[in-house]
Amino acid sequence: MPISDSSNEGVEALRAAVVAVDVTGRGALAVSGPDAAELLHGLVTNEVKALPPGSGCHAALLTPKGRMRAELAVLRVSESEVLLDCDPSLAEPLLGILQGYVPFSRSVLRDQTSETGVVHLEGPTAAEVLLAAGLPEPAPDDYAHAAGSLDGVPVRVVRVSRAGEPGFDVRTSPTAVPALLDLLSSRGAALVSPDVLEAGRIEAGLPRWGAELTETTLPNEAGLERTAISYTKGCYLGQETVARIRTYGHVNRRLVALLLPIGCAAAPGDDVRAGEETVGNVTSAVDSSRRAARVALAYVKKGHDEPGTALAVATKEGAAAGRVAAVPLGR
Repeated sequence: MPISDSSNEGVEALRAAVVAVDVTGRGALAVSGPDAAELLHGLVTNEVKALPPGSGCHAALLTPKGRMRAELAVLRVSESEVLLDCDPSLAEPLLGILQGYVPFSRSVLRDQTSETGVVHLEGPTAAEVLLAAGLPEPAPDDYAHAAGSLDGVPVRVVRVSRAGEPGFDVRTSPTAVPALLDLLSSRGAALVSPDVLEAGRIEAGLPRWGAELTETTLPNEAGLERTAISYTKGCYLGQETVARIRTYGHVNRRLVALLLPIGCAAAPGDDVRAGEETVGNVTSAVDSSRRAARVALAYVKKGHDEPGTALAVATKEGAAAGRVAAVPLGR
C-alpha cells in the first residue's frame, strides 16, 4: 500500500487495520557480560535480573532525587546480554550515563544505534501482517521479543505499542529496512510517516520523552508506576523518592488529557486554567476525529486532575474550554 502523507488518513489506518513506520534512529545500547543484568537491575526502576531471555520491560533511569534521566525498554536477549531501546535523543546521554558504571562491573557496553534499523508495525491486524510476512510473533507479554531472519538478515521482533494499538518493533540492519517496508506493504500495511504515530500516541494519551517526559518529571506524575516501576525489586537510583511518593499517596501534579473543541488552537506550552488560576501546561495536542475533540495532554495541579473537571486552555486565539480525562485514553 502507498505511503500516506495525511496524518488523518494514517491514523484511520492505524485504528482500523495496520500501519508500518520507519523509526530507524532509536537508541540501541547493548550491555553484555556476566554482570550485565545485575548492573542494570541496580540502576533502573523495574525488574531486570529475573527477566528470562526473550522477555523485557518498560523502565526509567532516575536521578538520586527521583527525577527522570531516561525512559527505556529493557530487552533480555540472553543470560549475558541485555539490549536497551530508547528515544533517539536519549541515545548519547544514556550511553554517557552507563559509561560511568560499566567499568565497575564485568560488563561491556556497546552503542549499536547506527547498526540498527527499526520498523514499527501497529494496528488491530498487526499480528496477521507480521505472520504473513514470515516474521516471528513474540509471546503475548509487553516487550517480549523473538529472533528470526529476513532473506538471511537477522531480525528481532519486539511486542510494543506506540499509539495504543497492538504493535511490534522489527529490529534489523538499516540496509534491510527498505525491503522490509516493501514486504510489509505487500502484506497489507499502510506505509506512513512518524507523524502518524505521534498523532496516534497523543490521541491514546501516551507520554513521550521530550514532550511529557523530561528531566524535570517524576515518573509517578506521568503514571509510569503502571508499567515501569517495581515496588519489590530492591534498591535502585532514586528509589527513596519513588517509595516516599507511594507511601504518602500523591504527587503535586499529574498528566491528564483535556478534551477540547476540535480545531481549537491549543498547543504545547499553553497555560491550563481553572477560572483565573493557572493550574498547568499543555505538553502535546492533536485533533482527533475519533474522539470528536482536540486532545491536549497536560500536567495539572493536584485537585484539578479528576476526570470530568472543567478547565480551559489559554490559546493564542483565546480560551478553549474542555474537560479532564484520565490517561491513557481507552479505545
